[in-house]
Amino acid sequence: MDDQNLYEILEIDSSATSIEIKKAYRKLALKYHPDKVAEEDREESEIQFKKISFAYEILIDETKRSNYDTYGNTDSPFEQFYGGTTNEFGSNDFYDFFRGETQPRNKTEDAHIKIEITLEELYLGKVIRTTSTRNKICLTCKGSGLKSLSVESKKCGICNGEGFTRKIRRVAPGLVAQDYVDCTTCNGTGKIYRTKDRCKICKGLRVVEETKILEFEIPKGSASEGVIRKKGESDEYPGKITGDIILEYKCKPHKTFLRRGDDLIVDFKIFLVDALTGFENTIEHLDGRGIKIHSKKVIRPGDYIKISGEGMPKLNKSWFKEKTGDLYLKVDIEFPKDNWYIEKGDLEKLRNLIPATRTEEKIHEANVELYTDFSIVKEVPELEEPQQPRQEQPQCSQQ
Repeated sequence: MDDQNLYEILEIDSSATSIEIKKAYRKLALKYHPDKVAEEDREESEIQFKKISFAYEILIDETKRSNYDTYGNTDSPFEQFYGGTTNEFGSNDFYDFFRGETQPRNKTEDAHIKIEITLEELYLGKVIRTTSTRNKICLTCKGSGLKSLSVESKKCGICNGEGFTRKIRRVAPGLVAQDYVDCTTCNGTGKIYRTKDRCKICKGLRVVEETKILEFEIPKGSASEGVIRKKGESDEYPGKITGDIILEYKCKPHKTFLRRGDDLIVDFKIFLVDALTGFENTIEHLDGRGIKIHSKKVIRPGDYIKISGEGMPKLNKSWFKEKTGDLYLKVDIEFPKDNWYIEKGDLEKLRNLIPATRTEEKIHEANVELYTDFSIVKEVPELEEPQQPRQEQPQCSQQ
């Protein structure tokens, strides 16, 4: 309510005393109280009642009234911008104020939707359907808010007929900006109309609600996080460019597969005998297919089994073939437990079957120590830097 004249709202002179202010407020409060008027005039009375209540709150307070009379606002600009002190306010701040002024926004706000999807949905592609309810320009009054374009109007006293009000925003110490926002009293028209002259469909709001189903397509192989924009599907408003609806999606962690670019990695457990003799094993892919691996190779700890073309689909397809990443099976070899053999002769048979050539350095028998008690661990402790020896400080010699 920066641009209104508070004295005109209460229908008093700027030199009015506090007694005259109270008297004027009681008179107008009774006149415009929503419970005292007909149903068709209630909405307009509520607006007027809020205005006179605001004006009374400012003018009945001596400090607020003094600030309003001095600065044309409800607060001192020094208090509003700098927390009540004028020490930081200099000539450059006036330049920053005008430099930070922003023009009225000519576009409605974008609407944002955030969802989580699965890796399976990214592998196969996904269409997100959502119900959208937005404001759409009223077709009956063509966005005027009136039952007829010939009806009479009054200039809005809140925005002084401009259709927007100014709001001061502090952006940094010593720097403020002046924003423009649509006047909520006149709905951005700058004019006030009688309730009976308003459009019966939109009730003078110039827009009506519309509900529709929107579809957002996430192509297969899309990135794990992304944004899909539906242009011009946000709220409509007369004289403004319609904003967009923006879908922001993010892939949830998968319990089995790990994605790395267009490639997929999955843990793959086999037994030691399979690693040595070969195997056949099947895993379930993201689309529900079974992937059977038939191996006749020796698999060693730390190995990966690479299956070309079974990773994620790629968005940059060629004209003749759909490109895909690769699937990597991270092999985990499960060794038998201690004392797994039935007879000691089984160990000798195994030694004879598996070729092994070992070269040992010749060490003098006297320098060999035998260890039969040891432990097997999964990792080595973190490296700790050895402590530096403390250097003794030189002592002064006694004379």
